[in-house]
Amino acid sequence: MERKIRDLQLAEKVEKIAEKDVELAERVVKSLEDREARIFGLIALYNLTYNPEYLKSAVEAAETDDDLLLIVERSKIPLPEIAEMISSPYRRDIAYCTILEKTGDMNFSAKISDARLLSASLKRLAVKKIYPENLRIARMIPEPYYRAVALMELAEKENVDLREEIASAIAQVKNFTMRRRLEELLKKKY
Repeated sequence: MERKIRDLQLAEKVEKIAEKDVELAERVVKSLEDREARIFGLIALYNLTYNPEYLKSAVEAAETDDDLLLIVERSKIPLPEIAEMISSPYRRDIAYCTILEKTGDMNFSAKISDARLLSASLKRLAVKKIYPENLRIARMIPEPYYRAVALMELAEKENVDLREEIASAIAQVKNFTMRRRLEELLKKKY
């Protein structure tokens, strides 16, 4: 356990080391025994140099879907080809959510089968975008709870009246407690 912690701490420093000396950083990564730390370090090197050999080594070191998901999450470049390698549908959906949020490319939303994951991802994406694109994205959110929350945030941020649309989304929320909470929030804001 101590070795794992030490390796992870070293892996976190790889990027700073690589900024000064890539070869030294590469030696540090090769010395890491913990698989997760090694993958973390290889992706840090890949993010800095964009050398595909580091990505290839990280993928070769990956033994689980969690390892592949780590690669997708840590990479600065979207890696849909790595997301496709993930066998667990849930983890693959998380990987595509990460890619969707990094790129803003709505084509990736079609690859996400879990409506809640997609909704949460679209909500985060909508908040990042500028008006009116953010409103268009918020309206695409499939889960009414997330759609209502996103619309409330956008109404406040952009100073637009979306009461009717928010009320409509709230009315579609099936969970009574969540619906009441949203209704109270709507009353406070308007």
